[in-house]
Amino acid sequence: MKKMTMILMILFLSLTNCGVKKTKILEQIKIENLIDSLNYHVILPENWKPILDSHKLLSYSPINLGDIFYKNIIRIYEVRITENKSTSLKEFVEKDINGWNKAVSINAYNITSENTKYGETFIFKYEHDWNFTHYTNTIKYFKLNDNFYRFSYSSDEKFCEKYLTDADFIFNNLEFKVKE
Repeated sequence: MKKMTMILMILFLSLTNCGVKKTKILEQIKIENLIDSLNYHVILPENWKPILDSHKLLSYSPINLGDIFYKNIIRIYEVRITENKSTSLKEFVEKDINGWNKAVSINAYNITSENTKYGETFIFKYEHDWNFTHYTNTIKYFKLNDNFYRFSYSSDEKFCEKYLTDADFIFNNLEFKVKE
């Protein structure tokens, strides 16, 4: 009986371990498919990796944060305007920020604009608290090839300065595919 229990325990552990490996492989395949579908290429510092965040969206985080990736994360969104192609970047930013103000209890914020390699870029910096953590967020908005982009860097205030240079590196080294 003792031997049978041991065999069942080993079999159970083996099967559950295979499930974890299968899940990781499927997650990696989904990440690769999402990366292939982008119209831009993200160059990451050596200490960063692509991940699926808690919403199953493609994001980027430092490798060493592991399961607390959400404490320092970059997300890049392409927003295609279909209803009103004449919407300006400023109008898009104002509408998007109004949405953030409704969704998140913002403690402090600042909006600036500057000229980057992507042209006019609006920078929305804000702070908020979530799950007993104080977050610092920077969203950079720009328009390229008739699409709006939102580059979001969200960080627990403990990690913000440590990875800020990496976030700037990622933003400044985005490579966009040329439209044919």
